[in-house]
Amino acid sequence: MATFRKRGKNWEYRVRYTDPITGKKKESSKGGFRTKADAEYAASQAFIDTRDGITKRNDNIRFSDYLDVWWATYKGSVKETSLRSRLSSIGVLKNCFQELQLKNLTLTLYQKTLNEQAEKYSKNYLISINQIAQMVMKKATREGYFRFNPIADARMPYYETQEKINFWEPVTIQQFQKLSHEDIKKKRKPEFRHVAYEKERDLALYYCCMYGGLRPGEACALQLHDYYPITKEINVDKTFSSAASNQTLDTYRLYPPKTKNAYRTVPLPEIAYKQIENWIRLRNEYKLLKKQTFQESHYLFCKKTGQPLTPRDIRTRFNAFLKKYDLPKIGMHGLRHTYTSLQIQAGIDPKSLQLLLGHADIKTTLNVYAHLTKDKKQENIMRFDEMLKNLESGAKAGQGPKNANSETAETPDINAQER
Repeated sequence: MATFRKRGKNWEYRVRYTDPITGKKKESSKGGFRTKADAEYAASQAFIDTRDGITKRNDNIRFSDYLDVWWATYKGSVKETSLRSRLSSIGVLKNCFQELQLKNLTLTLYQKTLNEQAEKYSKNYLISINQIAQMVMKKATREGYFRFNPIADARMPYYETQEKINFWEPVTIQQFQKLSHEDIKKKRKPEFRHVAYEKERDLALYYCCMYGGLRPGEACALQLHDYYPITKEINVDKTFSSAASNQTLDTYRLYPPKTKNAYRTVPLPEIAYKQIENWIRLRNEYKLLKKQTFQESHYLFCKKTGQPLTPRDIRTRFNAFLKKYDLPKIGMHGLRHTYTSLQIQAGIDPKSLQLLLGHADIKTTLNVYAHLTKDKKQENIMRFDEMLKNLESGAKAGQGPKNANSETAETPDINAQER
């Protein structure tokens, strides 16, 4: 029950309620409202809070402290693999609004901050930061700190250019393959024989990403039974990832794929499945060579201990190889984009590509598709122009005979009518 009274120029409310935890009768009051409507709204929020067992809020709480309050309840609903990126976004927001009280966050101030951060961070990262801020402010609005979300109408800053998606053209792919095989075949001392095995292993893993479109974590999680030798396919039903910032081996765990659509079976081209089969054969030799340290784990791409390679391991090894041979740096995820590019060049449609890549949303596929095809506009228009010329020349070539046949065909028809 709530009562209201005017004190001077302002209004005050008084709420009487039963504490849902102790069962005792209590009352709460607050004044300083400019209108009775404002007091009624605040009283209704206070009543809801007490009914739901919400402790009295701190109206002077800092935005950065409220972020911690929000995170304490939100983190339980997020996959462990997403925690690291979410915490990174929270860190940016805390740095931007260090001493600002939550109640003083306005659309103007927030929009100005977003615009400033656009000069430091990529578009996708800023979208992630904004998502966190919007979730936090929605919770604050529900809890009565605001009558409506003050930053709901914030707009993402304009980026002059779209973020570039890196991938290799066929000529670079051929160069990479040639250098990889030459590197494997280098003469080494007997005590370094294991290096050749590990380079064969690495190449098989790179091919899973470049010719199968696997994410690095998906490739690292593969086990021996995930390769189907009869159908030449790879089964993707898990990923290897770490929620820790240091990403040491002991922090990595097997998780379900990124989304339900990421569960998939991927067919491999000959160059990829032959390299995988070659590594499976060599893996047994590698295991015998390292029998003092090797403990079987059944991971396809394993270390000398039998433990799986981690995404951090393969990034380090891949980058070192590119630097050694002065190849264009694209990152491990760039191999997945290279797979996408090759599929597009082969004429695949976006829906089929979505299934192969394991994207949850076709929009994600179309976005990558658009990025990778935008540089081919001139090539496409030349093909279109050639097609039109062929149609035109075909029509001209058929025009003469068609008229001649029609003229000769008209006479029998007339004669037939006369008869």
